[in-house]
Amino acid sequence: MIRELITVQDFDRISQENEYFIWHFLMSYDYSQPTMRSIFDEYEEHYHSPNKMIQFLEIFDVPYFESYANESIEFLDKLGAPLEKLRIPSKPDLKSCVLTFNRRRLVNATYNGYCLCPEGLTNMLYNLNPEFIYNAKLD
Repeated sequence: MIRELITVQDFDRISQENEYFIWHFLMSYDYSQPTMRSIFDEYEEHYHSPNKMIQFLEIFDVPYFESYANESIEFLDKLGAPLEKLRIPSKPDLKSCVLTFNRRRLVNATYNGYCLCPEGLTNMLYNLNPEFIYNAKLD
């Protein structure tokens, strides 16, 4: 399973190495302790609810990458992300979002009406490649 914390400078490498992948752009500061947090969070044991992103990735074997949204604004803008929808009023940050890719091609994103939740990500994954759903680890 591929799981990496990266920057946008890694896009060429990961798009060459992975036919399909999901990329989670996180808020640099989680204001509300969301349930879809970084899988690399060193303070995970301090949260009151389980990290649903970890649970999602335990079921679906899809290459997964993380970056911080506020460090990726120019990249997201070039992809056509609606930055005005992602901006948090009175905060210097963007909302978290997940994007799915087929090589270098953006396939979909949570800002296109998909919930940033296991159900929304499952729908996005199915639209990316149904084989991820068929091969899910449901035991």
